[in-house]
Amino acid sequence: MNKRFIISLFLLTLMLFISPHIEAESTFSDIGDSHWAEEEILYITENGIANGYQDGTFRPKENVTRGQTAKMIVSALGLSTSDDSDVEFNDVDRNHSYYPYIAAVAKNDIMNGSNGSFRPNKELSRAEMAVVLSRAFRLKGETDISFADISNDYWAHSSIQRLVNNGITSGYVNGNFGPSDHTTRAHFSVFLARCLNESFRVEEINTPPSDVDSEQKAWHFRGITMGDRKESVIDKLGEPEKVEVSRYGFKWHIYHDNYSNYVQYGFRDDKVVAIYSNQDTWIGDKGLRLDKTKTDVIEKYGDPLSSIKKGGDNFSIESSTAGTYLVGGRYTTFFYDVHRGNKITAILLVNEEEERAFRQFYAEPTKALKESYERQIFYLANAQRKRFSKPLLQWDDVVAGTARSHSANMSGSNFFDHMNPDGEDPFDRMASDGVRFYNAAENIAYGQVSPLYAHQSWMNSESHRQALLGDYSRLGVGVAFHEIRKQPYYTQNFYTPR
Repeated sequence: MNKRFIISLFLLTLMLFISPHIEAESTFSDIGDSHWAEEEILYITENGIANGYQDGTFRPKENVTRGQTAKMIVSALGLSTSDDSDVEFNDVDRNHSYYPYIAAVAKNDIMNGSNGSFRPNKELSRAEMAVVLSRAFRLKGETDISFADISNDYWAHSSIQRLVNNGITSGYVNGNFGPSDHTTRAHFSVFLARCLNESFRVEEINTPPSDVDSEQKAWHFRGITMGDRKESVIDKLGEPEKVEVSRYGFKWHIYHDNYSNYVQYGFRDDKVVAIYSNQDTWIGDKGLRLDKTKTDVIEKYGDPLSSIKKGGDNFSIESSTAGTYLVGGRYTTFFYDVHRGNKITAILLVNEEEERAFRQFYAEPTKALKESYERQIFYLANAQRKRFSKPLLQWDDVVAGTARSHSANMSGSNFFDHMNPDGEDPFDRMASDGVRFYNAAENIAYGQVSPLYAHQSWMNSESHRQALLGDYSRLGVGVAFHEIRKQPYYTQNFYTPR
């Protein structure tokens, strides 16, 4: 273990007023002599930092909320809760029972909300706990010890490392920290006791087993990884720009900064079960990053899967422009750019259970799914243009109607062509709908299972790529599904107004 740092004079002074180890018998009916956190729980409660319940229980497995955390931190540090605070949150008024404590931790830069909200009833994740304790107790120091599920770019990495360096955490026995796990009352009591009293601190850290190599460690997209809880994502990135339906049934939460740092996080039961990005937002394992090549991927992972077995059926996924691998309980798909030497241009992670549960190629067509596909095609186009330093496109309802009509015509009349059965080309159709354009273009596609794949197919076709990255200012998208086969038909209409 690396040499530990003294926390601060402030803490040493504080500890003079807190009693040493409590060795009295437990006064809680659910905390027996054999409970793993008995001493720390007694220490915290005897010092008035936490309380039990009126029924004589402590409820060690109950999760701690942000409001409860604020109160315990104030009690532990002896912070002032005077009423002269000007701290305001839109979900915590001055009559709220936790307001004095929330105001105190906010004024001391220990806990802050996002988008004007504190979310006092939200359960605290272990990553959040690390940040709170690191700030509250001014923990210092670094260590070269790392957990298998915490990468160097993880948003709470430095705070978790400070806990390790100061003997506050040992991690789980499997070498993980569990950053998205909820913090129980027992765990918070233990961590708080270790912050306040060095005699509780740990010497040994549970590092990953030697046979755990990098592909089993978590990938991170803007500091978020598979399995993270929605609350943690919102704490890190704020609310999503858009929420859209996916073909799997989970919801895509779409994040970007005016189309920079573009990532789609798929949520099921408030946990991340899928992630997609076509920009430089991610850190993978084995040294793989955006713009590494197909050859690099094959050298690291071998040949990709040719199919996925779901139930008794094999679903073919073989492609020369993408490669899918089953690694660490997730299907990882690398998309390649054939016009740039087969460099990695996008990546998709899907939880293994999600993928295997979806026993079909195409989703059941619904109005909501159709409209979601249309919007996703628009988002992906702008994210791609941003990456290649092209001006962003503006959505156009009129030309979107033109695109929808053509997709519906193709799906209903069983043809696939820019020219419709009436002999009208895209420019005829736009003009007929009253679109006056200086220049225009159309992309069509069908059969791709989702907008992610349709977009990628266009980017790997020279003429379609030119349209996507061309000198246009507006875009409308239309999607329709074949009534029987359920295949989606996609149409993009680009133009610059006259």
